[in-house]
Amino acid sequence: MADSMSDERPVSSTIGQSDDSSAAAPSEAIEDEVVQTHRSPTLPHVEHADAERDHTGAERLRAAERRDALADIRDVAALARDQAAVARDVAIAQAGLSDDRAAQRRALAAEQRVLAARDRLMAERDREQSARERRRALVDREMLVSELRREHNLRCEALGHQQRAEQLARTLQRSLSPPDLPHIAGLEVAVHYECAAPEDVGGDFYDLFPLAADRAGFFLGDVCGKGPEAAAITSLARYTMRTAAMLCEEPEAILMELNSALLMHAAEHMQTCTAVYGQIDMSTAATAIRLAVAGHPSPLVVRSDGTVQTTTAHGTMLGAVASPVFDLCKVALGVGDAIVVCSDGIVDARRDGIPVDEHFIAELLSRGPHTRAQDLVDRLVSALREVDRPLRDDVAIMALQRTVMPAASV
Repeated sequence: MADSMSDERPVSSTIGQSDDSSAAAPSEAIEDEVVQTHRSPTLPHVEHADAERDHTGAERLRAAERRDALADIRDVAALARDQAAVARDVAIAQAGLSDDRAAQRRALAAEQRVLAARDRLMAERDREQSARERRRALVDREMLVSELRREHNLRCEALGHQQRAEQLARTLQRSLSPPDLPHIAGLEVAVHYECAAPEDVGGDFYDLFPLAADRAGFFLGDVCGKGPEAAAITSLARYTMRTAAMLCEEPEAILMELNSALLMHAAEHMQTCTAVYGQIDMSTAATAIRLAVAGHPSPLVVRSDGTVQTTTAHGTMLGAVASPVFDLCKVALGVGDAIVVCSDGIVDARRDGIPVDEHFIAELLSRGPHTRAQDLVDRLVSALREVDRPLRDDVAIMALQRTVMPAASV
């Protein structure tokens, strides 16, 4: 009997140790990990809801996998306990123990079966929880797909709105700009206009028009602001200056008319703009231009040999005060000479870290002789294509070059 007991004890002891140390400990560790996962704080706010849902769904799938693993371990533990209980029953039958001793062993075997039943119940609960986690992950994925579809539809809708806005802006811009500049005998004209944002209506404006047989007028300006309000001021400025040029001979008087129109138009908010107006007299051997400037970058004169000169005309921005002051100047253009007027949008740009200021523009224009007005415009446009950042303001460039002396037509 002693031998039987000594043989039986290690069996029971070994099974008990494997049950408590190798089965219970790993199952508790995995259970703690699952509990910590579900007690983790709310996911931090991310930029898009779809990314958050995708992350949450992945976490739930991982939690379901851990619960499945925990359920498997508990099934193994339950099987081990069942085996321990059977081994005790066999040991009791073989050892011929006393009633008290046999009852004690049967109680231990019953306890093992209770523990095994508990493990199986917990394993079943883990599998149910795992199924719930998978269903929630599936719901998250379905919501993610729905969010992605909704975001795609919103982007398509926004793209459609943007395309319509750009089309409207281009249509309105064409209505605010002269379709074709007229031919003025003895002058070659080149222009370039570029909006900083395709979906906005630009605030720059320009025009060239004949005044008499040997005289013409031109202007270039920049309205402060963008969008519909700027478009309204652009239209007001362009037609006011054209009408005033037909009625007034003095350049400063034309700018004064525009200043008065802006002040009358500004019912609630100040409406301002800068402008250059030039009156061209082709009746003399050297074409004479009388310039008036209102808060605008000074026009530059480019001689036929590439020399660049800055004009001295300057004055007050229009729409700011009731009585602006303008200092005029006169410029004479010989054959091959040109006058270049730019809006301040080109001055705001940077090229290779260097500001495209008036000195830089003068340096570009002075790079050798030119044969056409378009050559001068192309030099400035090429600089715009190499700027370090997108344009922040609209750009308008006008170049007028003297080509034929009046005596040549006689």
